[in-house]
Amino acid sequence: MIGGWNNNLLEGVWQNAGVGLMVQDRNRRIIAVNPSFERITGWPWKDIKGKRCDLVYGCHTASGKPITEQLCPGMRVINGEVARVARELLICTNNGGNRWVEATVFPIKGDDGNIEYIISSFQDISEKKKYSEELLHTKTLATMGQLAAELAHEIKNPLNAIQIQMQLVEHEIAADKKLAQSDIPEIISKVKEEVSRLNDLVDTCLKFARPDKLVLKSQALGPVLQNLIKLVAAQADLNGVNIELTVEESLPHVMVDSGKLKQALLNIVLNAFEAMPDGGTLTLTAARDGNQVKITARDTGCGIPEDEKENIFDLFYTSKINGTGIGLPTAHNIIQAHGGALSCSSSGRGAEFLIKLPLSDKNR
Repeated sequence: MIGGWNNNLLEGVWQNAGVGLMVQDRNRRIIAVNPSFERITGWPWKDIKGKRCDLVYGCHTASGKPITEQLCPGMRVINGEVARVARELLICTNNGGNRWVEATVFPIKGDDGNIEYIISSFQDISEKKKYSEELLHTKTLATMGQLAAELAHEIKNPLNAIQIQMQLVEHEIAADKKLAQSDIPEIISKVKEEVSRLNDLVDTCLKFARPDKLVLKSQALGPVLQNLIKLVAAQADLNGVNIELTVEESLPHVMVDSGKLKQALLNIVLNAFEAMPDGGTLTLTAARDGNQVKITARDTGCGIPEDEKENIFDLFYTSKINGTGIGLPTAHNIIQAHGGALSCSSSGRGAEFLIKLPLSDKNR
């Protein structure tokens, strides 16, 4: 009995604690773990009993650099450098994967005052790290967007001046028969085409960096999706694509800018068409998912290569010969501006894009 705590109560705390707990001796051999620890780390007790923790978890940094003994939280406590230490670690799980944990280590001393054991509490912070990285990525994109807008504005002025000068040169050439019959008019025409193309690209960058404000209204998604299908029906027929639409009955309204949402959906649908050059099926569904509406677009194309999945929403990234790398990033921006999320998954039988949009407050 310790301060009114009996062994049954201590056992109950050990078994049901929400954090992972691990006890080690001075040699870092594992002598006890609780069920939460097994769940968080993925390592069952039978596989790690009596083993040194560094040989099991292989703690390392995000870059893959191993945590040395000098920086190991457990060793710092054992050596008496600190009385208690917390650190974020990337550990190896039993299936060969990695997981971010926050480990807090503190000592248990014997009657002689020497450290006999150390206890580590583990918390899974994978989602927290993911959110932090996404937040940093969003801030970086916002900064890059501002820089792109300023740069595009500076480029647009000289491009317009070049275009005007080319028109003046054309008039001069037209007045000179000898020059008019040379190769110069064709060269001027090509220069004008390239200047025009660059102007269009700059306009796209400006629109991407500084999108129009959303005009949000409570909308039913069924009519929006039906109008979208009517818009692409002819293109679908030409590509040999069959479109199947399923909208959940009594689907609640969402607060959206229908024009912008249709633009985002159009980019996703056209991307699906390109993924099915020999024809196929595009399945569109809309259904409630808690406080959100979930829209899925699933195609039967070749899917997205594993090494491209993380980049498909990056501006100007494309694996297509004539692609611009603008469509999917624009769709991603529009959905995020609605307070929603856009993600994708893929297999050898096609790709699936998932849009989640928040319900109108009155429908929650």
